[in-house]
Amino acid sequence: MAAANPVTTHEHNATETFHDQVPCIGTGEITITYNEVDHTTENANSFHTTFTQTGTFSAVMDQGGTSSGRFTNWGNFNTDTSGQQANGTFIFSLTVKSGVGAGTHFNENAHFTGPVDADGNPDFSLAKVAFDNVRCH
Repeated sequence: MAAANPVTTHEHNATETFHDQVPCIGTGEITITYNEVDHTTENANSFHTTFTQTGTFSAVMDQGGTSSGRFTNWGNFNTDTSGQQANGTFIFSLTVKSGVGAGTHFNENAHFTGPVDADGNPDFSLAKVAFDNVRCH
């Protein structure tokens, strides 16, 4: 049996700015500040990766006003070397604490079980299980 090759990386107080959707609220110029941990393990038979990212966001909304709050993003992916036995799960949550949409919560939970293509993308036509649940409340 081949030895595992684990790699773990950390980011602290990382900042990114981009234009995108603030879930349930609208589009805007979003700045996130976050901490993140990524962990990957490979061996001769399989590949596993997981990450956790949590932090704050502020957004200048396209329709006017600002929003700010907190978010957490988590995911994992596992596959055998053939790509025929793969699964992945993704969870994202966001709470708008102030400004446009204050008090709004967003949750997303997605999962896939089945084969992946040569680039590691899920082949949804052959999925054994696939769902993406989204909720604004």
